[in-house]
Amino acid sequence: MTRLDGRFIKPGSIPADRLDPAIPLQRFVTVTWGEVAAAGPNTKTVPLRLRDYLGSPISTARVLRVTCDDRARLSVGEHGSVLSGPDSPDLIAQTDDTGRLDLIVSCPVQAVVTLAAGPTQGSPLLDASATVDISFT
Repeated sequence: MTRLDGRFIKPGSIPADRLDPAIPLQRFVTVTWGEVAAAGPNTKTVPLRLRDYLGSPISTARVLRVTCDDRARLSVGEHGSVLSGPDSPDLIAQTDDTGRLDLIVSCPVQAVVTLAAGPTQGSPLLDASATVDISFT
């Protein structure tokens, strides 16, 4: 649940035509995960995309925090950039100007690793309720 205009809402739970038009929906950012792909024996890639409350892509760079299990390590691929914590399970990163972040996840053991993305002090309102599981089994 995310606090927006004094109320807790879940994305999509209130029809857009019932929201106060003074609320800037482009400030409410949601995280969506793309398809996981194999990049090597112990490495997977997964794109992250930012969207507004109505599901439209947000084409601007935003800072967010991505975390995962201590057994795995995170880095950034072609889209986006690392601001802090490269090759660690706790990454501060910035999407590119299209709102995309390509994550590279490596894990040397057989495990299912859950990724979660969240806000930083400089982030807009951010719903990070969607997580993604990556299987290294």
